[in-house]
Amino acid sequence: MSATTTSRASSAGSGGVTAAHVLRSEWLKLVTVRSTYWTTLVAVLVAAAVSLLAGTVVNADRGGELALRVATGSLSIVALVMGVLGVLAVGGEYGTLQIRSSVAAVPQRWPVLVAKGVVVGAWSFVVGLVVTFGSFGLLALLLGARGADVPFDGATAGALVGGASYLAIVAAFAVGLGALVRATAAGITVMAALLFVAPIVVALIAALTGADWLGTVNDYLLSSLGGVLFAPKGSAAIELWAALIALACWVAAVWIPALLLTARRDV
Repeated sequence: MSATTTSRASSAGSGGVTAAHVLRSEWLKLVTVRSTYWTTLVAVLVAAAVSLLAGTVVNADRGGELALRVATGSLSIVALVMGVLGVLAVGGEYGTLQIRSSVAAVPQRWPVLVAKGVVVGAWSFVVGLVVTFGSFGLLALLLGARGADVPFDGATAGALVGGASYLAIVAAFAVGLGALVRATAAGITVMAALLFVAPIVVALIAALTGADWLGTVNDYLLSSLGGVLFAPKGSAAIELWAALIALACWVAAVWIPALLLTARRDV
C-alpha cells in the first residue's frame, strides 16, 4: 500500500466513522449478495419440508406431544446453513479482496468484524424465528386437520425463540471462524465437522470404550449445547445456564483469536 493510500485510509478511518456507519455498511453488504438469500431460502425450505413430511406421518394421537420436537427437528440442518452464511460473509470478502476497502475505511479493523457478526447474527435470528414458529404453525395446522390438539403456551414459545437464538449463535460463531481461517471452504468444512461429525465420533468412541466421561464431552459439544436452548422443559441433559456459559466459551474460543489476528495480519 502506497503512502498516499495509507494517508487516505487513515483520514477515512478517523473522519467520523461511527459504529452506526459500520453496522449500516455491513448490513448493506449482507443484503446485497445472493448467497444471503440462497442460504435463507434453503433454511426455510428444509424446515418446511420436514414439517410437511412429519405432519402427514406423525401419529395424530401424539401430535401435541411431538409438535415441538418436530418443529425444532430441522434446526440441526438449518444451523449448518446459517453457519455457511456466516463463513461466506467473511470468506467471500477475503476472496474478492473487498476486505481491503473495509480496512481502508476502518483501519482499526475489529469494528468491521464485530459489526459483521452482529448483522449476520441478527439476520439468522430472524430467519430462526420464521423457521421455528413457521414450522410449529404448519405442524399445528396439519395435525389439527387430523384431529390432534397442539397446545401453544409460554414454554413452547420460549423453546421456539431458543431455537432461533441457537441459529444466531451458530452464525456469529461462524463469522469468527471465517475471520480466523479466512477461507470459505475451510470454514464450511470445520462447521460441518463441529455440528455433525464431532457428535458421531464422540458417540462412537464412547460406545467402543465405554468411557462415561465422553458422555459429558458430548453434552458440551456445540450442537448439543444448542439443543438445550430449544429442548422441552426438563428434558435437557444440562441446565440452561450451564449451556449458555458453554456456548459463550465456544464463541470466545474463535472470536478472541479472530479479533487479534484480524488486527495484525495483512489483507
